[in-house]
Amino acid sequence: MSSTFNRRLRIAFVADSFHANGAGGIVTAWRFVEKLREKHDVILVGTDADGPGKVPVLDLPIQAMHDMGFIMARPDRDVLASVFADVDVVHLQMPFWLSFTALSEARRAGKPVVTGFHVQPENALLNVGVRSEWLNRLFYWGWVRGLYERADAVVAPTEFAARKLREHGLTRPTYVVSNGIRPASERPRFERGPADGKFRILAVGRLAAEKHQDTLIEAVRRSRHREDIELVIAGRGPMEESLRDHASVLPGAKVGFVPQEDLWRLLDTSDLFVHCSEVELEGMSVLEAMGAGLPALVAQGPQTAASDLALDDRFRFPVMDVAALTVRLDALIESPAELRAAGEEYRRRAGALDFDRCVDKLARVYGAVVNGLGPVSRHPPLEAMRAT
Repeated sequence: MSSTFNRRLRIAFVADSFHANGAGGIVTAWRFVEKLREKHDVILVGTDADGPGKVPVLDLPIQAMHDMGFIMARPDRDVLASVFADVDVVHLQMPFWLSFTALSEARRAGKPVVTGFHVQPENALLNVGVRSEWLNRLFYWGWVRGLYERADAVVAPTEFAARKLREHGLTRPTYVVSNGIRPASERPRFERGPADGKFRILAVGRLAAEKHQDTLIEAVRRSRHREDIELVIAGRGPMEESLRDHASVLPGAKVGFVPQEDLWRLLDTSDLFVHCSEVELEGMSVLEAMGAGLPALVAQGPQTAASDLALDDRFRFPVMDVAALTVRLDALIESPAELRAAGEEYRRRAGALDFDRCVDKLARVYGAVVNGLGPVSRHPPLEAMRAT
């Protein structure tokens, strides 16, 4: 199979929202759509679709959803049937009602289906304050049996994510396509000025329970360098007020939404990126830090793949372990030469996750299912795409 799929495809890209709350699965959907549209025709299906694929919002009385800014769609079978009649392939991004109904309509229309795996059950449950292994397994069972196992191909952002699905019974062809890192040339770059002074620690992500930004706040509070640290936690979410109150004991700490250009400035001018989440299928904010050459210190645990992006054990700590994070912070603050070298190595590794190559790989998965290549066991060339 050639390294690039050259035929111009008509792709129906289905997601509850493309611009809602900044969650990784939503952000990556819009980024991939924008890039795919350079070579393919992409029709959006969702609550904020920019064409004939617009469907209604499902307004559920669940406070946690409103706090997260998450928008769920109510499927419209007439809209789905109309859009799918004239496409080559259907991509389902989220494991919710819209995707289950879209899968049914795609099958009715005889269209191949690719599903993305961007939400873990732990994400949904922890956001409503539920920590339950049997409920996690129940969600996996329902999603795998009802959605992923019925697709022609499944796309996962990491080997960790693909393994999660296989552990819960998935047998369909599964391909690893990273969310990728956009080239630095696609955004403005910033230099740190001599007046900045303090050691700046940056965290970026939804301000939600499973992200555990409170662990970072407490570790900075305990650091022997706390007076020299400027902490910035950028994001939105239901934990914002609580985190801001917690961080109020730290001099100059900032918690809350940061506009995109200011976020780029922070990525270029911070000294260390810290990611405390216990649930990640890849870790898009860590990827962004890598692309900026910003050393990343990442939580390690059984439900996160983000720590696989860390340079080595100097840049990992056990999830929710404040004492271990404090030790790591102090050691790195006291080793500026080590940090500079690590930043260059992170930047070098970012090249292997070039965003354009990731989009090209996804297009090749589409091409394979459109060409009817079927299960991997009968078509080894499709399996070989994992390594390219």
